[in-house]
Amino acid sequence: MAKIKLKRASNRAYYGIITAIALAVLILINIIISFVNFRVDFTSDQRYSLTDSSIDFLKSDTILTDKILFKIYLEGEFPAEIKRLQTAVRDKLDEFKYYAGANIQYEFINPNKGSLEDQEALKEQLFNKGQGIRPIDITYRSQGASNIIEVFPGAIVEYRGTTVDHIRFLEGGQYRLDSRLNDLVQKGINSLEYKFMRVLAKATRSEKKKLAFVHGHGELGIPYTQGARRNIEDSYNIDDVIIDGKLNALDPYDGIIIAEPTEKFSGKDKFIIDQYLMQGGNVMIFNNPLEISNDTIRRTGKTHSVRKRTGIGDLLFDYGIKVNEDLVIDANYDAFAMPGIPKGFVNWYFYVRASGTDHPISSMVNPVKLPYASSLQFVETKNKTKPSVILTSSSNSKSFGNAPLLSIAMESQFGENPVFQEDPNNENNRLMLGGIIEGEFESAFKNRIVSTYSDSPDSKILDKSTAPGKIMVIGNGTFFKNTYYDSIAVPEENRYRYVPRLPREREIDELFAGRAFGNFEFFENCIDYMLGESTLLSIRSRTIDLHPTDKLKIEKHGAFYKFINIAIPLLFIIVLAVVVFAIRRYKYVKK
Repeated sequence: MAKIKLKRASNRAYYGIITAIALAVLILINIIISFVNFRVDFTSDQRYSLTDSSIDFLKSDTILTDKILFKIYLEGEFPAEIKRLQTAVRDKLDEFKYYAGANIQYEFINPNKGSLEDQEALKEQLFNKGQGIRPIDITYRSQGASNIIEVFPGAIVEYRGTTVDHIRFLEGGQYRLDSRLNDLVQKGINSLEYKFMRVLAKATRSEKKKLAFVHGHGELGIPYTQGARRNIEDSYNIDDVIIDGKLNALDPYDGIIIAEPTEKFSGKDKFIIDQYLMQGGNVMIFNNPLEISNDTIRRTGKTHSVRKRTGIGDLLFDYGIKVNEDLVIDANYDAFAMPGIPKGFVNWYFYVRASGTDHPISSMVNPVKLPYASSLQFVETKNKTKPSVILTSSSNSKSFGNAPLLSIAMESQFGENPVFQEDPNNENNRLMLGGIIEGEFESAFKNRIVSTYSDSPDSKILDKSTAPGKIMVIGNGTFFKNTYYDSIAVPEENRYRYVPRLPREREIDELFAGRAFGNFEFFENCIDYMLGESTLLSIRSRTIDLHPTDKLKIEKHGAFYKFINIAIPLLFIIVLAVVVFAIRRYKYVKK
């Protein structure tokens, strides 16, 4: 009996020592871990981690040198979808604080608190005539009644005591609690890092790069580009320049924009653009080589497209990109206002809703509306360059001839769901509508220098690139034009007129009839990429896999999975109890 007691005491001591050692090891590990900072993201797409460029930015002692405050207006009682966005915003800012420390500050504010007058004043301030945070109204049913909740899904950002910008997590509008809102929230969550970093880069930028809009060849006038300028003027210094044969006219600029030229480029001006590119310049050309009159279409129901013959296409061909003198028609289209017919519009296959690619410029933007777009082709050259497609038509689209005739009679032929290809789902049917070429170019004027400059002491003729340059071409020049694409009828004068407008209030919503287009965001991305804002590029190109719930599968197999979730844990407990009982019985019966 004494031996048995001694053995039991020895076993208790043994297990006690083992337990103490295990606890000591756990405590030691916790102490060590408390002095080591690390995070592990086990998701396949690393959705809970920041990109390396963001981390380097946040950890830098020379860039983010002061506190930046995010005032987030997402406090209150919300549906689950908005609650998910609220949680994601908080988690993302906590991630930012992890690397930037006290320089990142944030607070959540409820815009529906306080007196009615205070609420209205704050909401008016947040909306800022459509330029700030736009509210969303969510309609839902509760206890048999229909309810509407107003949410301001955005933030105001302050740096060094001044408001530097606003952030929209979601665009304004009216929604229901359905899959559309759920998808919108998911996209908003996916873009949080980019939106935060974009504001941080803007707030801390000490030196602005210089951008020029080129004029003198019938390009878009200043009033027509005010909306686009307003979006980028805090990040870049913007000038307007007329080349007019001046050799150094483009030298001060990091990038130039040639938007919708309608008049011929002189040999001198093309030479100056060429030499600017040879010096590592960044050239953006937004141009449809055909001119189309919407007024004529409304008066007669048809019109001929007219070649502009600006000569800029010849220059582009030498660099490796051809702009076709065609128009693209697409099953992914927008409407064209026709006041003279009963329904007031026609299905206008020439208003293409272009799709982005996996390129950083367009990978995360909504469809870009291109009213009258020409297709592009890459041309093989000896240049050491890299071509990339940044915008395409859908797989159900085609080129509609050279300088074609446009007619509203097309609608009766193709209808609302046109089929333009034998296999509309074949991805090879897509046409390039936007492209970019990067690298080292050979001068288009090699061995054929413009005589005016051949003997000039000021001209230093470059036969090839001295630094890598970039040239971007979009087959439409009005996608960022801040005016109605549709003109206003003046019956007493038997004509139509166009009214240029400065951007105000909800102009962008009016312009696109409330459709979710990415025109202005795409334009900003073009500028940032061409002028080398590398901090944001890796974030834009990042994709996060969406895993939508299969509601049909839930409805069909839901009961089975509920049973599994309940039965398996219970079965595991029962099996474990039986095993323990059997072991104990065997052990003590044996003794």
